[in-house]
Amino acid sequence: MESCDAAMGPKLPTLADLKEHLREEPLYFQVLENYLRNTAQLVEDLRRRLRSNERDAHEEMEIAEAELIVSASPPPSRGQPEAFQEHQEELKRDRQLNILLEKKGEDIAKENLEEEEEEENREGILENQEMAEWRQVSHEPLVNEEMMAHVTQRAQLTAPERREEGAVREIVLRSRTIRVPAVGGSTKPVSAKQIPTAPEIYDVPGVEELPERYRQLLVLPRFDPYFVIRKDDGSTTIKCSFCAKEFGSLKGWRIHAAKIHTQIRFCQKCGYFVDMPNAISAEEITATMELHSMEWCTRATKADISQRAAKRRRLQLAGRSEEAEHYFIPSAQK
Repeated sequence: MESCDAAMGPKLPTLADLKEHLREEPLYFQVLENYLRNTAQLVEDLRRRLRSNERDAHEEMEIAEAELIVSASPPPSRGQPEAFQEHQEELKRDRQLNILLEKKGEDIAKENLEEEEEEENREGILENQEMAEWRQVSHEPLVNEEMMAHVTQRAQLTAPERREEGAVREIVLRSRTIRVPAVGGSTKPVSAKQIPTAPEIYDVPGVEELPERYRQLLVLPRFDPYFVIRKDDGSTTIKCSFCAKEFGSLKGWRIHAAKIHTQIRFCQKCGYFVDMPNAISAEEITATMELHSMEWCTRATKADISQRAAKRRRLQLAGRSEEAEHYFIPSAQK
């Protein structure tokens, strides 16, 4: 027996012997336990990954084999070729309509750009023509006192006469202008008469072409929005009927009215009040007046009319005729 053990060699320590030996050293024993536990978990994770990879490879192989199998397609039904042809024709019509809309949009944009440039170049001429068409000033005082009963107290019929002063001469210096009595000048009273335009001459824009829903919103002022003061020397000034301020030109009064009197719903272009009781706050009133100017004011500028026409054409091409009717185009400019 002893000879057999000697032939087999000395007995080597096992893992159990190592653990038994380390029980007297708790720290080393705990390190060994953690190592063995982590090793077992790592081996288990590797086995699980291997099984998962084998399963995925098997499924991919089955899918590839299934795709190789070619099945015969069923014959098309009777209605399928006709439906496909109709679908192709509809797509073709849509493409043609899109091309037409793009071309129309480019033409409209080019036309608007040319009109805006022309409007800017002729701004001064248009202002003078508009001033002449807006009001023709009468050189005779108004004799119909009943028509002036509605004029406010601030817009009186006559201006007070000024003090008598001699003829003067203005000398323009570099930094100031001085006035000196003219030699041999005669003394005469300088007066100015405030001549309001007669109601029958006052050019109130017609609203017959406007739709009924828009005509109901317009209110004609009971007095002229401004008065023309014509002096003896031939010069004229424009006096605002709402605040009694004076301006050297009609353009100046319009700028003033657009900035100040818009909040009372007065449009300086057409001369009407816009009655919209739903607009209460200042922002709502401003938005209402801008909408009136852009969509249906009868005295809009040529540029505004061109923009209306462009928007109206776009809406009509898109099949939105009801919205296109919101933009009013005078018959003379259609």
